[in-house]
Amino acid sequence: MVRTRSAAVTAARRHVAARPAWRCRVCAAPWPCQPAKLALRVEYAHDPVGLSVYLCVLLHDAAADWLRLNPRPPDPAELFSRFIAWTRPVGADVERGRVEVLLTRVAAVTRTPAAHPRRPVRPGRTPGRRRPMG
Repeated sequence: MVRTRSAAVTAARRHVAARPAWRCRVCAAPWPCQPAKLALRVEYAHDPVGLSVYLCVLLHDAAADWLRLNPRPPDPAELFSRFIAWTRPVGADVERGRVEVLLTRVAAVTRTPAAHPRRPVRPGRTPGRRRPMG
């Protein structure tokens, strides 16, 4: 496969933010642009929480830059969706996987014997309820 010089130059250029406008230096889209998101996902594939923390710091910087440039405050929901929301996994398969993991953990906890055995419940009493004071 033969690459042209412009394709090689474009591939070598990283999509990074131009501050204080927070636009991509390569494509001029609001940063993080789609190529930047893809690169960040690849870079932080082993640490998705680290990616979220990193982008939270950048969101804070972007909000501070916005306040220096504009008299009105930025929309928090817009900043969140632009910087953070895309980092969360979406899709039914991912959510189903989370639920299955949680159910497995709950099943493991309920199968293991408790550290303190439960006291037998006296007849006429509901477990976990106390008598009223007074």
